[in-house]
Amino acid sequence: MRLPPWLEKGSYLALLYSLLLEFLVPELKKVWAIKLGLYLAYAILLLYLLIWVLQFLMWPLHLVLKRRYTSAAISLISLPLRLISPPMLATSLLQLIGELAVRARYRFRPPTPEAYRQQVSYTLPFKGVWWVGNGGPGASTSHSWHLVGQRYAYDFLITDESGKTYRHDGWRLEDYYAFGAPVLAPADGVVVAVQNRHHDCPWPGVLDPFAWSILGNYVLIRHADNEYSLLAHLRRGSVKVRPGDRVLRGQIVGECGNSGNSSEPHLHFQVQDHPNFFLAASLPVRYSRWSRVKGEDCQRVEKGFPVRGEHVANCESAPNP
Repeated sequence: MRLPPWLEKGSYLALLYSLLLEFLVPELKKVWAIKLGLYLAYAILLLYLLIWVLQFLMWPLHLVLKRRYTSAAISLISLPLRLISPPMLATSLLQLIGELAVRARYRFRPPTPEAYRQQVSYTLPFKGVWWVGNGGPGASTSHSWHLVGQRYAYDFLITDESGKTYRHDGWRLEDYYAFGAPVLAPADGVVVAVQNRHHDCPWPGVLDPFAWSILGNYVLIRHADNEYSLLAHLRRGSVKVRPGDRVLRGQIVGECGNSGNSSEPHLHFQVQDHPNFFLAASLPVRYSRWSRVKGEDCQRVEKGFPVRGEHVANCESAPNP
């Protein structure tokens, strides 16, 4: 789900550096310092490949550990198993190119919560109470602060009272509370694009080595000029709309799944300024009529940002305060 910023930058730069030297300016490889840098880039990419192999082969160990240790310890133990999947390297390159293009388009001053004026009122795209696994308006809570394309994105999951995201042992996708949960349109709009054929990774806790799309199954909706909502990692075969369909706020457009670059069933959600994910900047929109939920207590928020670690709900489905 979330990669450390240094790892995101390192993977993009290593791939870009090696491709430039191999295909665009191979004559520069004669310079010993540049050649040394190329060997370092190869070493980084080889390390990623080795980590991916471990990730793929050791997922049962990861799930066994989840039953015995706290989530903090598991995050530390399993970090090397969740870093990167080789099929995503091309995606990483596209993200890097897109990131540079987006920053240039905004003259290196991307949208901020203080300055951005949204055109549409958005609500949270689900029923019931969900947990904010990633996301927030600042650097300390952001989904991916160093990626303008996902800076204001969110990852939403469902937990039980103990904070676990799954029942039983967590071996099957069906054990996860979020898997199959309905996903809603956050505002009225027109469907621009969908994907409904990507398989769900059957190994919770592991980034899918066979994923061919970072988004997996998704629905992209146009709400206004330069405002699109993206709902990603949906369950295969669950998408209920097609491009050109008009949708209403709260309409079910699909189900939460585990497709694409996903380590467990969750909903990736963001509002962006362009229909192309790789060329888009995520937008810091404030969400309307939702609630922060703590046990039986419910704090209504008329307009604001959910923040990582909170349990949130649409007001219609939140517990009574």
